[in-house]
Amino acid sequence: MVPEQKASYLYIVTGMLVSLVAVSLARLAYGVVLPFMKEGLSISYKMAGLLGTITSLGYLVTVMFAGVVSTKWGEKKTILCGLSFITIGFLNLSFSTSYLYSCIFMFLLGVGTAFTFTPLISVLIQWFPAKRGLVIGFVNSGAGIGVFITGALVPFLHQLYPEMEWRIAWRIYFFVSILICLMVFFIIKNPPMKKAITKELAISPRQIYTNWNVIKVALIYGVVGLTYITQSIFIMSFMLDEGLRAQHAGHLIAIGGILSILSSPIWGGISDHLGRKKALLLAMAFNLLSTVAPIFMPNSFGFTINLIVQGIVSTGVFTMVQTLSTEQVHPRYATLSFSYATFYFAVGQFIGPTLAGLAIDYVGFKSIFTLSAVWMAAALYLITKVSPKAAELEPSVSIESKIGT
Repeated sequence: MVPEQKASYLYIVTGMLVSLVAVSLARLAYGVVLPFMKEGLSISYKMAGLLGTITSLGYLVTVMFAGVVSTKWGEKKTILCGLSFITIGFLNLSFSTSYLYSCIFMFLLGVGTAFTFTPLISVLIQWFPAKRGLVIGFVNSGAGIGVFITGALVPFLHQLYPEMEWRIAWRIYFFVSILICLMVFFIIKNPPMKKAITKELAISPRQIYTNWNVIKVALIYGVVGLTYITQSIFIMSFMLDEGLRAQHAGHLIAIGGILSILSSPIWGGISDHLGRKKALLLAMAFNLLSTVAPIFMPNSFGFTINLIVQGIVSTGVFTMVQTLSTEQVHPRYATLSFSYATFYFAVGQFIGPTLAGLAIDYVGFKSIFTLSAVWMAAALYLITKVSPKAAELEPSVSIESKIGT
């Protein structure tokens, strides 16, 4: 195994900041910019929403390819490439004057996220093999912190510079992205590798993608993506439809959001000690119970249970499934395994809102929570069938054979 080094704990801080840029600023923060960008480009909500879908599409179609590239190039080069795409996207969006121009660079943001996040996770778990759950948890919390920052920044900019706030926001993201690129360049290093590994473990990506343990984890991650995005998008509408005041509903969502920042590292640490499989079963069971609550109690109490429990466990579930995906193969191929599982997650997030919208139109809000509960129950069953650590062993190689990459 790759030895842990005290100096490399700085990698975790850098990883959190990379996640802030690649996940929060490049993807999640668009929802905050959307209303102002819509007005600035004189487009409809439908067209503005499609811009977000285009970013998801860019991520979806390149995430598996990013895993292959990372295995060939090395994680650091791939991360820098992804951040470069994101940086270019931010700059061009700040000067955009047409819808088509915006589409091109929103797509590039999705591509950049794919090339950044997957190899980031891979490089960190190789530096911290014994604490991979905790490390991935901290990285995921960076995205949550970014959402809160942008949620305060963009409205503040709107007060100061109405009509220009969204352009200024993209430019701020651009400069932040440049700084994080420099941090990665000077701080992050590819982990030491073993000379004997290259030939002994020269397997094709197809062998990873047909590994049944990897497929099971990928299916679980797909369910997590589908159920999380549908509940996140429609929970506010569900609460308002059941008569809750908008302010009260917003407060419940905010509380859940704050809890979610702490959820990732806490559950990551728990899974490192309790075991990935047991911790994931526990968190997913709580997730299932929280999903059922508003079905039987569509009132303030039921929604409070849903949002608080979701806040406590949801991002922790992400962390544990991500970590579990890297443990189904040899560490050298963790990027391929993680990118494959993430592809399923991206598919779930891509199709979830459309399927949920159709279900709501015909049956109502309770239907999507019922379907989410059914999918989660299926995921719980799959978790019981997953090997906790299917491929952690490396070929026996003396420590003298290690070389820096």
